[in-house]
Amino acid sequence: MPENKLQYYAALAERTARQLTDSLENWTAFLDTAARLYKYPYHEQLMIYAQRPNATACADYDTWSKTMRRYIRRGTKGIALIDNDSDVPKLKYVYDLADTGTRQNSRPVNLWQMEQEHMDSVFYTLDQNYGVTDISLHNIFEEIAANLADEFWDNHRRDIIGIVDDSFLEEYTDDTIGMRFREAVTVSTAYTLMARCGIENSFTHEDFLPVFEFNTPDTIAALGTAVSEISEQILRDIEITIKIYEKERIQEHE
Repeated sequence: MPENKLQYYAALAERTARQLTDSLENWTAFLDTAARLYKYPYHEQLMIYAQRPNATACADYDTWSKTMRRYIRRGTKGIALIDNDSDVPKLKYVYDLADTGTRQNSRPVNLWQMEQEHMDSVFYTLDQNYGVTDISLHNIFEEIAANLADEFWDNHRRDIIGIVDDSFLEEYTDDTIGMRFREAVTVSTAYTLMARCGIENSFTHEDFLPVFEFNTPDTIAALGTAVSEISEQILRDIEITIKIYEKERIQEHE
């Protein structure tokens, strides 16, 4: 793999990351992409957002070709991701659903959607897993996000305090850094959950003000990683619940 190509994509990732918290529009646009691609870690969500912000479902060539039995459209350019799993970083490529076409034996791509009929099952799952009792999904998402943001901060407090140099956070006390971090993670995670589930949010620019204090690559990565990991956990629970509901509904009809 030519080193200059790897350097190009590494620079693209850093440049994109630096712009994420420049404005509410940039940050929520990233969260919209991350919401659809919640099974990817933050650094890969960032790369997909930088190259294909409208992507809906991504997978590597073998998954599309062998598992889903779909073909990659001629002339399609893959979405480059930086693979750091080995000693030497390298590029790997994924393709969006829109880059693929169907064959006669292709498997359907079922992207779940939250519908009104799923609500009771989803409420039950969230109550069982996170101990929430509110009847508003908007409030439930905020409550879960806040609780898991607290937990994330408790587990990563020392690491996060250690990377605030040169950011807008560096003059704050440790307690204030923690408060800003938890606020930024809570609003961003709740927004992400609502975006994926099609729930209208009522957040204002002021709600996102703590996000803008994360203005260095390290602090943005810490924030993005927290939002990504927490959102993935909750959205996987919701996905499983909806798919079980749909499977049982089909069995009842049969």
